[in-house]
Order: sequence, then C-alpha cells, then structure tokens
Amino acid sequence: MPHSHPAWLVRSTLILLFLTLCGTSLLLWKQLDDAQQERVRERVSFQARALAGELQSNLTDEVESLRRLALLWNHRGRLPRDEWNLEAEFALQHFLGYQSIQWMGPDLHMRWVRPEKGNEAAIGFRLSPSHANYPLAMQARDSGEARLSNSFPLVQGGRGLILYTPLYIATAQRPRAFDGFLQGVFRVDALMDHLLDSLDSHDFSVVLLESDQAIYRQDRPDSLPELSQRVPLHLLNNSHFALQLAPTRTLVEALSSPLPQVVLGASLLTSLLLVAALYLAQENARRASALHAGNRRLNQEIAQREHVEQDLRDSRQRLQLVLDLTDSSQDGLFIFDLASREILHMNQATHASLGYSADAFRQMLKEDPERLLPGFHTWLELVRQARLEGESGIFQREMRRADGSFQAAEINAQLVRLNDNEYLIGVSRDNRERLELEARLQRLSQLDGLTGLYNRRYFDRQLHGEWRRLRRVGAPLALLMLDVDHFKAFNDRLGHQAGDDALRRLARALQKSLQREGDVACRYGGEEFAIILANTGEDGAWHVARRVMANVEEMAVEHPDSPFGRLTLSIGIAVSEPAREDQPDELVSRSDAALYRAKREGRNRTCQWDRGQG
Repeated sequence: MPHSHPAWLVRSTLILLFLTLCGTSLLLWKQLDDAQQERVRERVSFQARALAGELQSNLTDEVESLRRLALLWNHRGRLPRDEWNLEAEFALQHFLGYQSIQWMGPDLHMRWVRPEKGNEAAIGFRLSPSHANYPLAMQARDSGEARLSNSFPLVQGGRGLILYTPLYIATAQRPRAFDGFLQGVFRVDALMDHLLDSLDSHDFSVVLLESDQAIYRQDRPDSLPELSQRVPLHLLNNSHFALQLAPTRTLVEALSSPLPQVVLGASLLTSLLLVAALYLAQENARRASALHAGNRRLNQEIAQREHVEQDLRDSRQRLQLVLDLTDSSQDGLFIFDLASREILHMNQATHASLGYSADAFRQMLKEDPERLLPGFHTWLELVRQARLEGESGIFQREMRRADGSFQAAEINAQLVRLNDNEYLIGVSRDNRERLELEARLQRLSQLDGLTGLYNRRYFDRQLHGEWRRLRRVGAPLALLMLDVDHFKAFNDRLGHQAGDDALRRLARALQKSLQREGDVACRYGGEEFAIILANTGEDGAWHVARRVMANVEEMAVEHPDSPFGRLTLSIGIAVSEPAREDQPDELVSRSDAALYRAKREGRNRTCQWDRGQG
C-alpha cells in the first residue's frame, strides 16, 4: 500500500502527457488539413463562378444573331421567305447549340421552320393557352422583350428551351402590330455540350439544375460530389437555372500536399511509444489490483441481476396491461408463427370483425389460409420483399367473412426473425368507407366542372390506354377534334353566361351522338372538344361526325355574329392503326390538322386528315 500513491501519480502523469501530445497532434493536423481544404474550396468556387460567367456570356453572344434578325424584321417589315431562310441558316451554322429557328405567326401557328429535317413535328404546331410556355410568350408579346422559357418536352423528343422574340410590323390600322415570334429552339443536351466544349471544364463534373432538378449532366469518372459548388445562372432573362460543379480527384490531389498526414503519423507514432512505456510501467500494478477488481465486478453483477429481475416483473405487468388494452381496439392485431402456422396472439377485433370465433379463426388460418385471405402465400412473399428492400409493409387485401362475403382490409404487416424462427406481425383495419370515398373523388377528378364531360386529364389517360389495348388486338382508333366556330364573338356579343350555357348544351348534344358504351366525349380545353372512338374506322368516324352536326343543328342556338346565323362546329377526323404506329400523340396532331383545315375552308364542316395533307 505505501507504493500505490507513487505508482498512481506516475501513471496519471504519463496518461496526461499522452493525451496532451495526441491532442496537440490532432489539433495541428486539423489546422493543416482545414487550410488545405479551404484552398481547394476557394479554387472550386472561383472556377464555378468563372465557368458560369463564361457560359452566360457565350450564350448571350451566340443568340445575338437571332436578335439581329428580329431587328431586321421589325425595321423592314415581314421578310421574304428566301431571305429569312438565308439569315436563319447563317445563325444555325455559327451556333451549333440551336435545334431550330422558327417563325410563329401572329395567330400562334408555326409558319416557317429551319431546318425542317429533324423538326417535322413542329410544322403546323399551334401554341394554345394550355401549353406550359403560353404565359411566357404572352409576356414577351406584351412587353416587347425576348423571353427564355423553362425547359419542357420538345415535340421532336428530349427537353429543350425556347427564346421567344416578339416581332412587329406596321399596318394600315396600327403603326406597330404584333407579327408573331421569332423562336430560337435549343435542345438542352446539345446546347450545354456546345457551350461547355468551348470552356475549361475538364477538371469538373457539371450539372445544370432547373428549380433544383437536374436536366443535364457532364460527369467526370473521378469527381468528388462532397466538394461541389452551386452558382446561380441568369440565362438571358431566366433566373431559374443554376450550375453545380464538382472537382475531380485529380484536381484536388494537385492542390493537396501530404504534409498533414506526415505530421499526424509522426505524432501518433510518438504517442504509441509513450503508450507502450506506460503499459510496461503499469503492468505490475494492474496485476496486483486484478483480484480486487474481480470482486468488485462480482458485486456489480449481483446488483445488476437483482435489478433485471425487478425489471422483468415490471415488464410482465405492463405486457398484461397492453394485451388487455388491445382487446378494446377497433383494429385487429395478430402475431403468427410461420413455421407452425399457429397464432401466438390476437385481439378480439381480429376475428370478431369477420364473424368468426377465436377457435374457428385459428383453425382456418392454420389449415387453409388461402380461403381466409385469398393470395395469402403470394402476399407473404411481397411482405418479405418489402422487408428486404426497406419499403412500406402496408397492403390492401380482401378477407373472407364467416358468411362467405369479402371485406376490404388494410393490413400493416412486418416479418420478424428471432432465434431462427420467422413471425408475422399484422395490424388489420376495415377501410371500406375510405376506399369508397377515394373512388368517388377519383371519378370527380376526371370530369369537367362546366360541361360534365370528361376533362383533359381523363382524355390523355384514356387515349393512351385505348392505344395500348387496340395495339394488342390490331384494331383501328379514331379521334374527332371539334371546335366551336366564332365562339369568342358569341361570348363578346351575348356574354360569358350565355357562352357557358351554350357549351353545356353542346356537351349534351355530343353525348347524345355517341351510341356505343366505350365511346368517350371530352372537353379538350376552352371551346374545343374531342371524341375517342375505339375499334372504329373511317366510316364509323364519319357516321358519328354527321350525328354530331345534325344534333348541333337541331339545337338551333342563335349566333348573331356567325355567317350561318347559329352556333356551328368544325370537326377534324383522324384514324390510326396502333399496331403499326408508335405513339398516340401523332393521332392528336393529325386530327388537329384536319380541324384547322376545316376552319380554313369555311367552318361548319368536317374534314379528314390524309397523308397528302401533312
């Protein structure tokens, strides 16, 4: 005992020295490493800002030719087609980032497209109020300034941007009349590839973000995302974009030095030598106190065991309380041993809500689980898969009641493996009322509030669904696009209330014209309607169109500003064979082109699209 105090004093002194040296080593290493990381971050930040500035400047310089062409148009009036083609070709050749250069007329229909090859889908395109870029185009028209759109799906495929530059000419009525838009269309991938090829970007991975969503990537194989920098971009007038750059490992290594690691290694080696010396010095003292420490641990284990036994008694009481409370729950709760098919526990709601006794429920689940819960084994595999993939374990199933009927059940299931045994824990709930409410809300979301017809969302889903179904069976699909003639004049003369009433009457006439259960009439937008005729060829489509015309004429809605004296329709028909074509969007474009032709030829008529037309 007389020597314990000096030994303790030496041991404490060595430990303090060891900790002091290690702390000093770590502090020095941290300072050196922080300085090095800060140098890397400053280089990345500087390069990111410089790259963003060069990208913005290059884009502004490259579209200057488009601005010059717009100024030439506004100064001289509408250019001849040949001269416009020459100017557009010059711009395309000097900036490979363009997808196309286009002139959209004042009626928002596409007139000229350069080049036409690869952009055939844009010919005849009409910018309607339902298009995502319509508000931006109207801002450009009203302000007289060019506007760059957000990214959107191109009709040619892929994502793109459009620079809307308003055009004006002088007319007899107005000294400065709107004459449509000069449009520069950029494909995002091609635009960014072209701009980045001219910049020093090989040391970074580049991501173009739009509203925090990545729309373009140029990845380097050894980039470091944790050191990435984000810089806002102002592409012409649009500030929704940002540039995110991540440096490559090669760049970071070029800016780094091994000094922090060398300092840390040397310091830790010194600390380890001190630990070894401390161990040798204290070994004898440790052996002397081993017996005392063993006795102390034994006393602690005895006290801990008494504490565990008390906790076990408390846990049993709480478990019994929980089991008693579960019987008062409206939701079913059960624990099922998958190996023995025995129910280890279930509350009363599990079997009583289905009309079974506890014994009958146990027996049926053990002997014939497929009868009680159809698809039981398939569902069990889905529960296992959800557990492995970390997905939700909530499933919508049906359970057979004692009277033979089925009851909807939402089951939250979880598989637990203990001691090489697998147990299924489930909580079931009767959610029939919620499912019925969701079904009613789903039906309401598919209807147009004014006319009661199906809305545009339902039209898109139904058209794609019928397209896939008819492709499998090899049957044709017909589409009728209908537009009310001179409807703006009707509203201006008689008021929007009368216009709404006319649209409701027109919707009833369309419904009256359909004779088959699978035919669908939809409000496409504004005064435009669409009729989908599944398994219908040209004769059937013309038959429906004639019935529509007859029913609209029978309505006899007076139209003071129409040359026909009454409300009339123009109809465009297109018929496709889904088994021979890829997408239904082309069918919509064809029927819309046929409708435009009916309008152009005098309205109050039906025209069918043919290949010679477009």
